[in-house]
Amino acid sequence: MELLRGEQTSGPEAAAEFLARHCKWAVVTLGANGCIARHGKEIVRVPAIGESKATDATGAGDLFACGFLYGLVKGLSLEECCKAGACSGGSVIRALGGEVTPENWQWMYKQMQIKGLPLPDNRK
Repeated sequence: MELLRGEQTSGPEAAAEFLARHCKWAVVTLGANGCIARHGKEIVRVPAIGESKATDATGAGDLFACGFLYGLVKGLSLEECCKAGACSGGSVIRALGGEVTPENWQWMYKQMQIKGLPLPDNRK
């Protein structure tokens, strides 16, 4: 949103459109409202996964990015990349601090299975 300060049109869609003009992949995270992403002409909205009320959002953006990039490396669709990011980011908001507890790793793997996403080979 900072990129659009002073622009007539602002909001998540406008931010994704702006980023897509400069990047091949554009994602705007929306906290409890999920994310909106663009790749070429494709646009997807993916809801957040899990609780809508975060215990602590420290690390959520970083882990969302990790999950999204994991999906890209695995050759997943734009929507699936966003779902992987949502599962990953959602795992860290469930406890205080920016660390994913063993219980929350298991929660993330379960969410990925429910969404039909491939699991990492080196699961804990």
